[in-house]
Amino acid sequence: MWKRLRPWTTRVIPDGEGMAGRKQEHLNERIRQKLGNILLRESGDPRFQAVTISSVSVAKDLSTAKVFFSCYADGADPLALTESLNGAAGFLGHKLARTLTTRINPKLRFFYDSGFDYAVEVDRLLKEARESEKK
Repeated sequence: MWKRLRPWTTRVIPDGEGMAGRKQEHLNERIRQKLGNILLRESGDPRFQAVTISSVSVAKDLSTAKVFFSCYADGADPLALTESLNGAAGFLGHKLARTLTTRINPKLRFFYDSGFDYAVEVDRLLKEARESEKK
């Protein structure tokens, strides 16, 4: 769907391609980078140091941010880690607010991204297939 920039112009841009879309993508990336640094350097919980932020999705009104993460530590419980991160969301949001220059700071909600687990499983299956071909 296309929309007009101004009612009196004939130039149109695709939906989601305007300045607001680029600003939101930039904010998502900034939050992802800064939150990763906070988890690595400023959090006191050693479990958070194995967490990698895979993506962030901020709502259009900047009220909430969905933070998707993966954990590279062996034997980490995703459910317990999600609960811990959501419990520390206030602390992490406060640290994040100090580094962002936005007027409104989003409330953080953490979700486990199982994409890494799926990739590890596929890799394991491919290794098994290669080993069975060698025999």
